[in-house]
Amino acid sequence: MLLPMVQIEEITTTPTFSSQLENKVLYSHHTSDIAVSYKSTYTLKYVIEGVKQYHYNNQAIEVSKNQYLILNNNSTITTEAKSGVKGLSFFLSQSLIDEIYNYHADDASQLEFLEVIHKKSTSEVSSLLHKAANLYRFDKVNFEQLMESLFIQISEIVVKEQVDIDTKFTALKIVKHNTKKQLFKLITAAEEYLNDHMSENISLDKISSDIGISKYYLHRLFTELHGYTPLYYLTSIRLGKAKHKLQYSNDSILEIAIACGFDNISYFSNVFKKHIGFSPTQFRSKI
Repeated sequence: MLLPMVQIEEITTTPTFSSQLENKVLYSHHTSDIAVSYKSTYTLKYVIEGVKQYHYNNQAIEVSKNQYLILNNNSTITTEAKSGVKGLSFFLSQSLIDEIYNYHADDASQLEFLEVIHKKSTSEVSSLLHKAANLYRFDKVNFEQLMESLFIQISEIVVKEQVDIDTKFTALKIVKHNTKKQLFKLITAAEEYLNDHMSENISLDKISSDIGISKYYLHRLFTELHGYTPLYYLTSIRLGKAKHKLQYSNDSILEIAIACGFDNISYFSNVFKKHIGFSPTQFRSKI
């Protein structure tokens, strides 16, 4: 796969989009309130600071700091942002999307992204977007050297993720795009719920009730799409937070256990050792 020739542009006022919008990175730091409408190619919108509003296809979506949104080709979009908002937009060409998609998929049918907000800051795409934003703002020399590689990495990951989602939905015999989109939103909402409430006593009944899906359907869809159950995912993010606290904080083992949603030290230690291979105390001593 040939790397695209990526253009880089910076704006502080209302963009005119007079130049091409393919294989481009646009950094925006709005010095005044803006509202602009345009027809875009496949676009990844990442918010660095503040909140941006996107209006398209009779819907309004609000994207906040460290979140991103992927939009489909030939969408007429209206973007609104207040003064002080910062963001990165990645405009991907149809030819690049097709090349990546055909490499990872069995057929050449046209790709259509599920246009939902991605909020999970621990994802690979979020990490790369965070890296790109920091490089642009604080180390532009390295940004220019690494941008081609980052652009292709991000493009390939988002396309591959969509191919994987389509494959899993096809196995579930869910073929209508609107149905896929709504179900994917519910599963994404379940992930966000688990991340937001990881320190609490969480049950499938509670999750399903709060996001509006049956317990059975939630468990089945989540497991089919991710390859693991919602409660296994909960355990993994709790342990991830615990590892971070053991490494970077001076909190006691009990304080860490409680902060990460474990009832007591004994249960926390048993789960930690089962999954990590060391007890929390052993893990901390090896750092």
